[in-house]
Amino acid sequence: MSTSIVTPPEPRTLFPPLLACLPTAFMSPRPPPALLPLLSPILRQRVNLLAGNTSSGQGGWLNLLSWSSSRSSKLGGKVENLQLEAHPVSGELELEDIDKISYRRVDEETLQCCLQVEEFGLLPVYVWCENDADGGQLGGASGWRLAELRALEDLSDDVSQWTDSIAAANDAFESKSHPNAPTFTIPQQATAEDDDDDDDDYWASYDRTPNNRTPARTPKRASPAPATASSNLAPTNDELEYFARYAAEVQPALDDHDPDEEHPETADSTLRGGELSAKQIGEPNTNPAPPMFAADSNELNNTFQAQTQNQELEAPRPTSPGSSVDVLERGAEDMTRAEIGVKQFISTEMKSMFRLARSVGMGREEFERIIKTEIDVLSMLEADD
Repeated sequence: MSTSIVTPPEPRTLFPPLLACLPTAFMSPRPPPALLPLLSPILRQRVNLLAGNTSSGQGGWLNLLSWSSSRSSKLGGKVENLQLEAHPVSGELELEDIDKISYRRVDEETLQCCLQVEEFGLLPVYVWCENDADGGQLGGASGWRLAELRALEDLSDDVSQWTDSIAAANDAFESKSHPNAPTFTIPQQATAEDDDDDDDDYWASYDRTPNNRTPARTPKRASPAPATASSNLAPTNDELEYFARYAAEVQPALDDHDPDEEHPETADSTLRGGELSAKQIGEPNTNPAPPMFAADSNELNNTFQAQTQNQELEAPRPTSPGSSVDVLERGAEDMTRAEIGVKQFISTEMKSMFRLARSVGMGREEFERIIKTEIDVLSMLEADD
């Protein structure tokens, strides 16, 4: 199945160009050039090869748009009764909205949709095409192309194959291509569950053992699986007696230092608060602590004094926030800002004076002469200073 993104069809974009070409079937034996990019590659090749052939009958290339002779015979009457009216301003065909769109997937690479045009009684069937260089008029090399043109009543031939969405069409195809496979259940392993139950029973027996002594592990329960001759034999009486003596004599002797058995007077519980923390603290240590340094105290003092003197000598001089370089940089920045502000003020004032002069009828030459006179006066003032 194709993994590319398939965009839903837009009836306002797909159907009007096709509808505009249909009436020309009764005027010319060859289809108009605008029709070919709208067709799917296989239908485009069919129309190119067979259009103009006298065997096409009445309707010419219009009958070639349908793959069934019984369906194509209905197209001529539908197209003859078309009453197309163009918009007086835009020149586009005025069509009713096409709301009924259906989909079906024929195979893993073929996805079709049909538009139920009830206004004209037509059923154009489109197919999604990719890498169609000759059909790039609508949306590039990939898009919906006309696969067949039918009459609307021909929808009943395969109405059960169409669905309301692309996802539903894909699901319907998957259900037909891959029928439900039988489900297999993995049998539970009784042996592993029995082992877990035995472990739970063993640890739970701690609370039931008198004086909190270590309980003896009970023999393993027999598995419900059929017994084999080599590994599932039941223990003999001698073996059971041996295990019982081991649990009663040997096991308690091995666990005589069990911390749970040091306080037999407590209740039958494994929870004794504070015991763990008391053992971690232990008895206080009364021995004097060893000296931290084995070197001579005089040598240690001399070394400490030498390090202190070196630190005092090597201490860097604190930097002043108001250094001379920073002051000069800030001064230059302030002067630059002031100069820019003065220039902008002069420019604004000159424009204001020029607008004022024009408002009283003064020309540009007269304004420039006055400004030049004032500049000459300024040069005289500078000479006096």
